[in-house]
Amino acid sequence: KNSELSNLNNRISKSSKAASDADMRFRDVEGKYKKDQESSSRKQSLQETIEKCAREEKRLVDQIAPLRQQIKSKEANRNRMRSAAKADEDRMRKNMDSLISDLRSLKSVSQRISGYFRNRSDEELERVIADLTKIDGDICSSKENLTEMEPRIETLKSQLNEQSRHKKCIEANIKLYDSLENIKRLSEEHSEMQHGVQEISGYETAKGSYKIAEAEKRQKEDQKARSEGRKSGLKDQQRQLKRKLQQEEYKDVDEEHRESMIKFETTTIAISDLEIYYSALDKALLQFHGMKIGDINKIIRELWTLTYKGEDISNIELVSDQGTSKASRSYNYRVVMSKGNTQMDMRGRCSAGQRVLASLVIRLALAETFCISCGVFALDEPTTNLDYENKRGLAIALAQILATRSAQHNFQLLIITHDEDFVTMMKNELATQSGKFPMPDKYFQVSREEGQDGCFYSKINAIDWDEL
Repeated sequence: KNSELSNLNNRISKSSKAASDADMRFRDVEGKYKKDQESSSRKQSLQETIEKCAREEKRLVDQIAPLRQQIKSKEANRNRMRSAAKADEDRMRKNMDSLISDLRSLKSVSQRISGYFRNRSDEELERVIADLTKIDGDICSSKENLTEMEPRIETLKSQLNEQSRHKKCIEANIKLYDSLENIKRLSEEHSEMQHGVQEISGYETAKGSYKIAEAEKRQKEDQKARSEGRKSGLKDQQRQLKRKLQQEEYKDVDEEHRESMIKFETTTIAISDLEIYYSALDKALLQFHGMKIGDINKIIRELWTLTYKGEDISNIELVSDQGTSKASRSYNYRVVMSKGNTQMDMRGRCSAGQRVLASLVIRLALAETFCISCGVFALDEPTTNLDYENKRGLAIALAQILATRSAQHNFQLLIITHDEDFVTMMKNELATQSGKFPMPDKYFQVSREEGQDGCFYSKINAIDWDEL
């Protein structure tokens, strides 16, 4: 664990150093890229501004000549109207002062009338009437003057409104002059920016390097995060293992580990030896299986040639197909029949008699191959579905087997059959081999008889062999 943690720390340090180097390269490239991006965006914005200002400049230049003429005429009208307005203002101020004076005189007369009504003086009344007459005349003349001044006042008001519009035009012209100055300044800045952009070299290379550095940075950050996560997990695991090692059950853990390693190594060696033994045994079994299949097919060939009297099948044999699983080796056996050089499966292509005879021949061959020490050989109804020639061939084969196995002290052939013709054939064939082994003394016949109690019982009678 300590070595793994140390290796992990070294990897983390290398990853951190690589990440910091990549980060520095990334920052440098990013700074260059940002500058290039800012220059490009500023160039584009300035280009758009210059185009817009050029269009505006062209439009304003087209408008500036008539505007200058209008400005000059409007300035002259303004000065003239200012002079006229000032004169009218002075005259109206004089009229207003006169009206104020008249108003004061009216108030004085009104006060004197009020005093007259209080004092009832005739002289004062006459004087007041005279003053009123004079005031009426002044009022009439003032009204006439006011009526004469109203058109002039309206004219002055319209002139003032017109002056406001002229003022707005003048302010717009001032803004136009300012815009022209800004256009000139921006054109100079645009020229400088174009010169700076032309001096910048390797923009595409810097952009590609920036993307590569950014990808490397993300990769290093991911590696660093994974390494830190693994380091944290290993540290937690190390702390837990240290706490466990301090417990009583791990007191002799080194000795137990040594013994376990000895057991592991010995078990590994034993497994290796067993694999060698298994391989050798498997090869031996395969060889033994092939040898036994060869022996069985040899006996089958001899017995089939001896027993089968037909001409459509020259030979039969067992064929084994090995299974695909190595864990549990298995074989799939099938019986094939051959005629000349042609072989085909016997299943579904033979008659019932051929099938019975093939079964008997295969069983006899299996018994001859694997049951040498077994002295009992039993056949139950072996002639089922066999014709006369095949029955006779089976009798000949059994007679030869008896002659071959007669030297075996514990050999015994047991045949159970209802076919008396087959028993007669066996007698005749055994008679031809009489010099090789002693003939049987008796054979046993099983019959069924009814007893005195009304039930049927099996009865076995021993009959001399010569009476057959």
